[in-house]
Amino acid sequence: MVKIKKNIAISDSGFVFDPGSGDSYSLNPSGLEIVQLIKSGKDFKEILETVSEKYEVDSDSFERYFYDFVATLDQLHLTEPDGKD
Repeated sequence: MVKIKKNIAISDSGFVFDPGSGDSYSLNPSGLEIVQLIKSGKDFKEILETVSEKYEVDSDSFERYFYDFVATLDQLHLTEPDGKD
């Protein structure tokens, strides 16, 4: 399961700040929603259900986009390493 680092600050407007690196990023509304779902402890299936109810997206397309997005979060060092809480 993907976990956002606990020290990452995320505003309601989609501004993301990493105090460890000093870097900041902006999320679009759907990216913000997905990050908030990840932070709340939802797994992929729960996120898929939530997003599918709100947006017209098929599960295969969403799965591809979701894991591409998560890979980007990993590259930016915004997620916890695997196996670490």
